[in-house]
Amino acid sequence: MLDNNVYTIDIIGQSIIEKMYGINKLFYLLTTLIFTLCVVPTEAVKIGKGLVRIDDKNFGLFSDNIPLNMTDTKISFGFILNDENINDENLFLKPSQVAISLSNENFQSEMYLTPKLLQEKVYEINIPVSKISNYLLSSEKIDITIITADEDKSLNAIIKAGSLLPSKKLRLEKSIDLPVRFGVKDQIFHMFRSDPKNLPSFISTQFVFLLLISFVVLLLAWNYFEAANINNLLKFNPMVSLFILSIFVFEYYFFDYYLGTSIFITLKRFTFTSISALYFGSKTLKDMYKLRTSNLR
Repeated sequence: MLDNNVYTIDIIGQSIIEKMYGINKLFYLLTTLIFTLCVVPTEAVKIGKGLVRIDDKNFGLFSDNIPLNMTDTKISFGFILNDENINDENLFLKPSQVAISLSNENFQSEMYLTPKLLQEKVYEINIPVSKISNYLLSSEKIDITIITADEDKSLNAIIKAGSLLPSKKLRLEKSIDLPVRFGVKDQIFHMFRSDPKNLPSFISTQFVFLLLISFVVLLLAWNYFEAANINNLLKFNPMVSLFILSIFVFEYYFFDYYLGTSIFITLKRFTFTSISALYFGSKTLKDMYKLRTSNLR
């Protein structure tokens, strides 16, 4: 009997604790909600009156079908800002920053206008239609949005207004071919100019000509200063003439190389000619020694 009574008291106590926990939780949620509503500022900005003027035609700022024709030259935006929570049209709000956004979602294009505050209540701006981006003028619809910003968070707002509808002629006139930003591009071919294998022909010709003149001047100088006796050429055997001929052949190879012959062909010529020149040169030195010993130099 005692055990049953104790069990019953435990159940009743647990039920009371659960109910108290539920009441506390509900009280906490209500307190949080009230605190949030009291502390977090609500958006207080609204457009009291708004006007769009295109040349001499007036339209409401919130109109969704404001026509924009090719003959239009100037567009104006004007509006006042009132407090959403206070029904007083003479209470004008003046956030520290106000901008007008003209945009189009399809083109992902957007431009911003900064209106001036007139008479401490009216925001107004006048611009030529030609100043509007061609990306926007070539679209079917231009959305108008009013953006406000201030240190007072209640004055921060993004207000969707009306829309401009460029005419078909205006869209065609301002049409822009958008670049293809993604996808396979055409292959680019470029032929790189090969490195020059030889000097320019003008430089090579002049260089060869100077070498030839220098060689002739050297021979004449030898004869003039009696460093060599050309009259003794007839006293040498034919081997000497062949050696002198091989020297001229070397000179020809050298000139021909500078005129454009490949280095490999030039080296091949030098190799074969060097063998014969070495043989003829040794014979020439022996004959020159004989002339020196005979005092016939």
